[in-house]
Amino acid sequence: METNVRPLGDEVWAITGASGRIGTTLRAALLPEVARLVLIDVVPPEGVAPRESVLEVDLADPAALRSALTGVHGVVHLAAVPDEADFHDLVEANVVGTWHLFEAARQAGVRRVVLASTARVVGMYDVGQQVDVTLPPRPDGLYAVTKVAAEQIGRLYAEKFGMEVVALRIGAFKELPEGARDLSIWLSPADAARAFLAAMRHEPVGFETAFATSDNRDGWFDLESARRLGFEPEDDAARHRDEIPGRPAPVTSGPMGGSLASPEFTLSKQRPF
Repeated sequence: METNVRPLGDEVWAITGASGRIGTTLRAALLPEVARLVLIDVVPPEGVAPRESVLEVDLADPAALRSALTGVHGVVHLAAVPDEADFHDLVEANVVGTWHLFEAARQAGVRRVVLASTARVVGMYDVGQQVDVTLPPRPDGLYAVTKVAAEQIGRLYAEKFGMEVVALRIGAFKELPEGARDLSIWLSPADAARAFLAAMRHEPVGFETAFATSDNRDGWFDLESARRLGFEPEDDAARHRDEIPGRPAPVTSGPMGGSLASPEFTLSKQRPF
């Protein structure tokens, strides 16, 4: 699909959570496209390249974040508690930390933020229903609740303060699909790089939400909004089905979140109330 593409060659981009699995993948894909990468994490990443700089900054420190983002054109915001956990910890990192990031970016004059959200914000929808970004969120747990909140912080900063924000609802980011659900929600590393680069490059952007999965034959999510950004996924979990133990069939019933949508999965992570 034809799209307006913004050149990134003269721009400086930051990645929060740069030492994580997705951050490590994106560094290799993004560095050839930009002038410089600023890698932000509380754990320093390994193998730093000449056009990469490392800043050990915590999302809980707004002043340090603002300093880190000075002179930066765009941010890929990955830093988060990435799975179900105690709600207090989730809110501190994924909601308060995201607000700190956006406010620091606003004050530093950052133009665009690409926000890593999750497909689990719709995890309570039933399998078999094609879900697109026009449907209301139905989060499958408290982690997903905080990602819904993060998306809305992004919307606020786009609509109130004029920032450019793309929220990517990421599927199961793995080297290869590992189970039945992955046949529908897998996001390969190569397609993850394609999705984030499309979100960084597309013009114009106000606030956009898009699902980011590979082009899975048995996929549950409508990728049209991502394709409008210029994302063209190339991988398909079905090609790897024979490599998955038990050669499972695609999931055809129950909530999209699977076992993650169960009451026990959330309640087991909470501190005594």
